[in-house]
Parts: sequence; C-alpha cells; structure tokens
Amino acid sequence: MFGNVLEFIDQHDSFLISGHVNPDGDCLGTEVALYHFLQGMGKKVEILNADARDPSFDFFDRHTPLGVHEAGTPLPDHQVHCLVDCHELSRLGSVGKAAAKMENVTRMVVDHHVGADCGDGEVLLWDLKAPSAGCLIYELYQHCGAQISEAAAEGVFVSIVSDTGWFKYSNTNSESLAIAADLVAAGVKPHHIYHALYQRNPPEILPVKSEGIGKIRFEAQGRLAWLALDKDYMRRVETSEFNTDGLLDVMREVKGVEIVVMMKEKATGRVKISLRGSNLQDVDKIANRFGGGGHHKASGAEQPGPMAKVRKELLQACLEQLGS
Repeated sequence: MFGNVLEFIDQHDSFLISGHVNPDGDCLGTEVALYHFLQGMGKKVEILNADARDPSFDFFDRHTPLGVHEAGTPLPDHQVHCLVDCHELSRLGSVGKAAAKMENVTRMVVDHHVGADCGDGEVLLWDLKAPSAGCLIYELYQHCGAQISEAAAEGVFVSIVSDTGWFKYSNTNSESLAIAADLVAAGVKPHHIYHALYQRNPPEILPVKSEGIGKIRFEAQGRLAWLALDKDYMRRVETSEFNTDGLLDVMREVKGVEIVVMMKEKATGRVKISLRGSNLQDVDKIANRFGGGGHHKASGAEQPGPMAKVRKELLQACLEQLGS
C-alpha cells in the first residue's frame, strides 16, 4: 500500500489537502503531517477546510498555514485532492461541493474509518487498525526512509493523542505508544501540546460547562447517557469558546454507561450527532442508521432536524441496540 501511494505521489506535482467539517485533532494533525511530507518531496501543496480550526490548535500556525474555504468560491488549481480523516466529498462541506465540480483531479483518501474503500477516493492510504489517520503519514515517512520533521511529528502526535484520548481509549496499543515515543525523540513536547489544548480556557467557559453537565440525562438503567444541546446553548458555547467534546468524556466517566449520545443543534436547525460506545457496544451501527459512520466505539452523523424528532428517533435506536 505505502509503496503504491509513494509512487502515485511521485507522479504528481500539486496537491490540495482537505478534512471533514469541524476538523478535530486527528484531522488537523494529519493534514499538518501530510502537508510537510509533501513539501519535503518538493510538491506544491495547500490545506483548505470548510471550517476554521478550533482556537486551541493555534500552535499549528507556527509552521503550517491552515486555509479556510469561502463557500461558493472555486478551489485552487491542483492535480490531487487529499481527503483526510474521511472518505466522502459530502463530509467536506463547502470544499466538497466545489470539488465535485472539478474535472481531471484525482482524489486520494487518507483515513482509518470503516467504508473508506467504498468512498470517493481513487487512491487509498487506508488502514482500519491504525490508531489515528496521522499514523498513516508516519508510516509513509518510515517507508520512504525520510526523517520526519518536527512540524510533521507534532501533527502526527496531535492526531494520536486526539483519537486515543491521550492513550486512555481501547485503540491505545503498542504501535501508538511506540510511534509517540519516536515523535517525542523527534522534538515533540507533550506537555506544551497538552497545555495548548486544555489549559488555556477562559473563565467564561465554567458556567457554560456546568450548564451542559446539568443537561445530561440517563436511560435504560443508566446504560445510556444522552445530552441534547439546543441553538441557544450552542450560541453561548461559541461565545465562550467551550469545546463540548469534554461533555462526552463526562458522560463516559459514569459507571455502567455503555452508550453516550450528544446532539448539537446548529444555527441552521441541523443536528450534529456524536456517539461513543463501551467495549460492549458498536455505535457505528447506530450512526449508519442516520447516514453517518466512523468507528465501532466512536461514530457520528448529522440530521436535518428538528431536534425533537432526531432525539426521539436516535434514543429509540440506542434503546433497541441495548435491548431495552
């Protein structure tokens, strides 16, 4: 696989890198690592996402330009479009809509999610067993014998700690730990990254976080924890810069919880769904029922709303899986 991908890269000169909407740490970290890998091979490369990065990832700006697409405008010229941490143009938001209009562009998927082999990529850098998408870029460096740059190493490290929950999720294995050790040797400073991501919160997030925790509800004798965040709450989230992913962790910390659900209502009325599962549950099956997907233990989807309808149908699907 890596040999074929390297041969493909060698045959092309210009690359555009894009990730899924609302890019997370794995998406952004993988983009950063791939950007520097391609630059190191003498390629013309640009990163362009539909949504801006979260402010907590501003440390990437030191070495990597993370562009934001203006909806409705054409994409820059490129021969290869790299879809990172996803495998369908529909997951790229405005970038995907613009990309669908382009001709003579080959799409390369860099992903570790279920279904990437049936996605929109003609070239695949795909491994379901990879702890994060960024690990695939690390393996590219290893395969071609190139020394990984400090900037790329930082990207891969962020991708790993994001998808393994700083090595506390079940996808933490000897591979992820060995790669992390190598990245630290390459110059990555874990304490600096942790501080940047989690220890710069303004005091304004505390009441917003407290309110979110207060909205958590339980079903099925505590086996299902769920949270519905309406438009008004999400506006306060945006103002305070609170990362609601922290509420997923709060629910997962409760004894006996097997499925965690968070529903977030966007300003447009659409509802973003995040699902997390214990070792006993495959939440990807639930996400698939709502047009989404991901991993067995972490998956997501998006529905048109209204929130009440999505909440009713989603909770019913979760209860059915739990046999309740």
